[in-house]
Amino acid sequence: MNQVKGRNRYRVRAAGILILAAAVVLVFSLSGCSRPGGNDDTSGAEASAMPSPAGTQLPSPAAGQTDAPEGTEPAASAPDSSPSALTAFMDPDKLQPVFGFADETGSHILVTREEEGNEQQMQSLNTAIGNGGQELAVKFEKWQAGSEDSNGRELANNIPHLSGYLFKVESGAAEQNETYYLADSAQFPQAALLAIQPADPAAPQLALEDPVRQSIAAVKQRKIESVWKLADLGPDRRLYVVQFVRMDKDMLFSLVLEEDGKLSFKDYPAVLQDNEYSVWRVDDGGEVIPQMFSLLFAAQAADGLLIGLNWWGAEGVSSFFLSQQGGSFTELKIEYSRYISPL
Repeated sequence: MNQVKGRNRYRVRAAGILILAAAVVLVFSLSGCSRPGGNDDTSGAEASAMPSPAGTQLPSPAAGQTDAPEGTEPAASAPDSSPSALTAFMDPDKLQPVFGFADETGSHILVTREEEGNEQQMQSLNTAIGNGGQELAVKFEKWQAGSEDSNGRELANNIPHLSGYLFKVESGAAEQNETYYLADSAQFPQAALLAIQPADPAAPQLALEDPVRQSIAAVKQRKIESVWKLADLGPDRRLYVVQFVRMDKDMLFSLVLEEDGKLSFKDYPAVLQDNEYSVWRVDDGGEVIPQMFSLLFAAQAADGLLIGLNWWGAEGVSSFFLSQQGGSFTELKIEYSRYISPL
């Protein structure tokens, strides 16, 4: 009898343990079902790698970060693919001194200042950029020997008689007589180019009370004769040409970039000689006006902007590059000139 009672007590205890275990399982099961989305709980590294459930708002990005592209949710360990990380930069060291200008139909560009025998280099050039950032697909056609009928002017109507490398424009049309820079698209990241909006040539110069004009005068500690806007470069940069008041025989004009209230200068000083009518260029009259300048293109480089410009004079046009470094610009050694003096 005592053995039977002992066995009964063991059976009761065992049953109790089974009931208690079942209750614990039920409690954990109910706890899991109460989680939004109905998924099992996950912890540790697996949880951090799982995508957020549909309809869940991701946390706001930390300072200096940007949201992922729409429709994508990269894992926490994915590399930074924000627009700022993917920004293309122009490398000034990769620029080649290859320039040309367009014929009267805009269907061809003639590259001059190059000797015959560089066909291999010419065949690698497939992009022409100029006329305020216009991009054209081009293809090398042939070396053109020129003829004795040339009038010596590097103008559109004289292209059939000039020697140089002839390129066919394959998309769009070039602007006749405009200068173009030719490049290999693999070495010229077009994503780095900025949109250029030339200023209205009929617009008045900046008023005396304009804050940009006042800031330029304050930095240079010199009175301003005139200041004109040349172009908007992208949404938040503006390029100006500024001529300062003459100080005895000292003359000065500057190309000035303004961005977020900061000013970057490229100064062009001159000292008057016997001929006061030719100061910076032949027959410039000692005056700088916006019609003297046009832009090839503007691009973002790692250290600042890279700006290609044309400077038109009475007898010719010069093309050159300005590279921004801090609060100033330096001219690259790459340049190109055309003789266009009227007949």
